[in-house]
Amino acid sequence: MAGKKIDSPEIETSQPAEISGGFDSVYVPEAQEIEIVPGVTGAAKGSAGDSELVKELAFNEEYVEVMLHESTDPNAENPVFTACQGVTQYFYRGRPQRVKRKYVAILATVKEHNISTPEYTQSDGARAMSIKRTSSLKYPFSVLNDPNPRGPAWLKSLIAAAT
Repeated sequence: MAGKKIDSPEIETSQPAEISGGFDSVYVPEAQEIEIVPGVTGAAKGSAGDSELVKELAFNEEYVEVMLHESTDPNAENPVFTACQGVTQYFYRGRPQRVKRKYVAILATVKEHNISTPEYTQSDGARAMSIKRTSSLKYPFSVLNDPNPRGPAWLKSLIAAAT
């Protein structure tokens, strides 16, 4: 991906489902699907999975060049604080920075959520409210240079993931 710039606002974030019902209805959220990874139980023996873990750790330690976008909010944090395993990394708005990928992962997963509750009339004439939720990145950023070919797909999956 060297030379190709990725802007985080161009990647669509997943939006939570709308909740609707009468005033007397009870909302029960959908159960989250749990991914079962074979070989991760206590019964697993040997070191077959170690090489994948080592590759993933090395991937997260790679350097990428990013720039945190400026904000129109006069009270927006600058610098933006992140930390991973006790090590801090500050992101300064409007300045390209070379940082480890694990800190970019933190920026990509910090999202703001907005909730609105518009009122409507149901087909039987009863008043009801729906709950509309939207999500967006709290700290939009651009990846200016990522030498690893896995980088764009990795970033898109992080930003698109539901929180």
